[in-house]
Amino acid sequence: MFAPKRLRRAVFAAHVFNCLMLMPFFLVPGLLYYWFSMRRFSDFSRKRAAQRLHLFEEGLVVHPPSGGEPVALRWDSLRLQQEIVQLIINGRPAPTRYVYSASAPGHGAVRITEFYKDPDVWGPWMQDAVVRAQRAAALETLRVGGTVPFGALSLSRTAVCAPGKGGLPWPKVREVRVPGGLVRIMTTDSSGDPVLWSNNLAKQNTNLHLFLAVAHSLHEQSAA
Repeated sequence: MFAPKRLRRAVFAAHVFNCLMLMPFFLVPGLLYYWFSMRRFSDFSRKRAAQRLHLFEEGLVVHPPSGGEPVALRWDSLRLQQEIVQLIINGRPAPTRYVYSASAPGHGAVRITEFYKDPDVWGPWMQDAVVRAQRAAALETLRVGGTVPFGALSLSRTAVCAPGKGGLPWPKVREVRVPGGLVRIMTTDSSGDPVLWSNNLAKQNTNLHLFLAVAHSLHEQSAA
């Protein structure tokens, strides 16, 4: 279970200061600041403070950070997309932004963000749970000659496919890696030097960890 993240003392004090400064002279702007800005944080809202992210053996239950009824999704049907962004402002790193878009056919969709504390823990847990729940079915689909879609990319037993690129046979795949929020597929040119074949944002791929696990398995089988 993961509770909402609490504000740092300096940020908490800044919000209180801004509200107190506005209230005596501009009542309406002060109230609007509290209602639309401060109440977004669990520190200033009991309702937000009561929200939780629950991870279970078979799936997850989460209160959307934006409010609303809890959403329940199973790992074996979950479609998960992640966007992790680290900005550098004036040479200093800003807080990392985590956005996980989770959905399942017929069961709704929800965005899970750094509103919940420890996203560097629950994010990989969700991805790994998807791998455990869906890897066997994905490999069976590939074994019988099918294709498994992963958003911008798809995999078959013979090739990896990308929009506008067609398919790259596994014997020609040099490496599949994820540097800095990008999914890169490398091949080689006629002289044996590495060449970039496909370059996609990680957030464009569904179930990224499952994609990597299956891709590495197929690559190893081709090499063998």
